[in-house]
Amino acid sequence: MDSRTAAFAFGGFGGVLPTLANMASTYVSVPATPMPEYGIYLGLLLWAVVGGGVALTNTSYEARQAIFAGVAAPAILLNIVAGATSQSGVEKAAAMFGLSAHAEDIQVNTGGLDAAKQWALVVSPSVSGGIPARVSLPVTAEVKKDGKIETVTIGEITDLRSPTAFTLPAGAAQVFVSGEAVATTGTFTAVDLDVKTAPSAGGDLFWALGAPRRFNITGMNVSKGQQEY
Repeated sequence: MDSRTAAFAFGGFGGVLPTLANMASTYVSVPATPMPEYGIYLGLLLWAVVGGGVALTNTSYEARQAIFAGVAAPAILLNIVAGATSQSGVEKAAAMFGLSAHAEDIQVNTGGLDAAKQWALVVSPSVSGGIPARVSLPVTAEVKKDGKIETVTIGEITDLRSPTAFTLPAGAAQVFVSGEAVATTGTFTAVDLDVKTAPSAGGDLFWALGAPRRFNITGMNVSKGQQEY
């Protein structure tokens, strides 16, 4: 093996090390994390090529320098991308990879209803798998008006990390969480939302490239919860 080929190989090894270290820390911290989809292998291949290419720019093709150059390659590339905008690096990363902040407390959505004629609804999510970075689950209610049943929009669930509270018009017969019906229980209704998620090939490709891991919703079950709020 000539020196240039060896430098490219060692640089490629260095290029995938940050991603492999990230994967290792993920599975050590949360052993139940779902196994990667094939997209992550494409990401590793891309970083290997980038690391090998950067290693070839060295004046010396010594193995240790090639590995160090490969390890530095992902950070160099991401810094260039983040700096190519007027946004801060953090804002740019959020724009690229869909990052968002999530509150730990109960999220409240009044739905624009008259405060004097409100009932309460609290939806408590439970996720099996990884938590999706972005969700938008509509919440509606059936209300009787002038002898007719009408469906009104209450709001949407945008965070599966914590419960979301909604206000309902008094007399709502039942509520629908993403199309799944649950009967109301008087002035207060608690709903349990069980969500199953799984990684995707595209999401794991971005994970390999440095983004937070993405998960897609694969199943959902809505049921009455305990009235303990």
